[in-house]
Amino acid sequence: MSTTEEIPTKHMIALYYCYPPAGLPKDQLELHKLFHQETCTNLNLGGRIRVSEEGINGVLSGTENALREYEASLRKELLQLVVVVIDNDHDDDPTTDWLDIKYCHLRNDVPTEQQLFDSLQVKITREVVSLIEPTPQNQGKNKGKRCRQRRKQKRKEKQMQEKLAEASVGEDDSSNKATAVKLAAAKEVVNIEDWKNNTPAQHLSPEEWNNKLLELAQKEEGSFEESEAVLLDTRNIYETRVGHFAVPQLPTLFPNTRKFSSLPLALNTEEAAEALAGKQVFMYCTGGVRCERAGTYLRALSDSNSGAWQGKEKPKAIFQLKGGIQKYLETYGEQVEPKSDDDADAKPCLYRGKNFVFDQRRTDPVIGNGITSKTASDSSERVSSVGQCIICSKIHDDYDNGFSPCDEKEARCCRCRVLVLVCNDCRPKVRSCGEPETENVTDLLCGRTTCIDEGNIAENVETVRF
Repeated sequence: MSTTEEIPTKHMIALYYCYPPAGLPKDQLELHKLFHQETCTNLNLGGRIRVSEEGINGVLSGTENALREYEASLRKELLQLVVVVIDNDHDDDPTTDWLDIKYCHLRNDVPTEQQLFDSLQVKITREVVSLIEPTPQNQGKNKGKRCRQRRKQKRKEKQMQEKLAEASVGEDDSSNKATAVKLAAAKEVVNIEDWKNNTPAQHLSPEEWNNKLLELAQKEEGSFEESEAVLLDTRNIYETRVGHFAVPQLPTLFPNTRKFSSLPLALNTEEAAEALAGKQVFMYCTGGVRCERAGTYLRALSDSNSGAWQGKEKPKAIFQLKGGIQKYLETYGEQVEPKSDDDADAKPCLYRGKNFVFDQRRTDPVIGNGITSKTASDSSERVSSVGQCIICSKIHDDYDNGFSPCDEKEARCCRCRVLVLVCNDCRPKVRSCGEPETENVTDLLCGRTTCIDEGNIAENVETVRF
């Protein structure tokens, strides 16, 4: 019998994206897709990978050793695929600058096998991540479905306009005019040609992010003047419900969208333009990839002097959190449950709550135990949960109510299917989308008593100061 015992291999999630400076050769995309399929299959990795001329975006599950071997192979593949000018003054791998990869832990409260992808999907797409809805000319085989979705969305927008018009009855002309302007801005995406060619947002490491924001928070303390900086959460409303940055003294703009492609609509509202114009903008998302496009689009939109931005000052600076919330929490986060030891308390964490992720875990196990003032050091002054039950307002941040996400028992609105937070006590009292009708059990609705189609109306944009 062997005297050494085999140590179980640790499983993880790899979250990554890549924007090579010159993109990927169009005539090599099929071969590159094959590289991912063969490499992942040989290493027993599952997940989703998007390959485009712009670059790559992927999330994979597997053993840590296999994932790191995949990363090494990917870097070699990229160096062969992309024409890179290497600076002879240093020997650094050039892919370090444009391949962003994070290794994420699995949750302890869900069986390992239920957090891993059971298949691999690699597909060639138009973009690494889609910010602007495709036009009918480039929709391909999904053209009919997307046209129906657009018609449905337009009907919803028209209904909202009618509601606002009814609410404005009896108001003076100036108020009606303001409402009309706001609606006009919210219902259209400003068509900006070659917006992707604009300068992207400046990357800040988690340490740089913290230092800049804490310095600004200190300047704002006790001041009654308008803030010179604002945070911009580019994620969707169901993501921000369970966690977000909250910097004392500084405002945060929440677009409250249902999908990323609705962000341009939200940014072209009076609320957003007023909040961001002339400010230092600090934007963030889950892993950084959405901010790569959102920062470029915001710069192009503010430069366009059109829509809600007509006559508005451009942002003084646009920053993005490099590696997103995931990378930030590697430095400033804590494993669930939050600890209260001196080392943890010494960290000036600016994030509160969980990080919503788009894999089998639903949320990452590393959370933000956010400070409530710029000098907070006592754990009693921290906030580690921001979610609330929609019915009783009790603190709650688990869409799955203790079940594994793969069990598909999450709480959703019966009409529009958006995720809804309902605590364990209230959950038996409501029927989620897809569940059978039961006597004395009411339908779960995202507006509590009615469906408000949460996240699908651009006017949901809001600015919050913490």
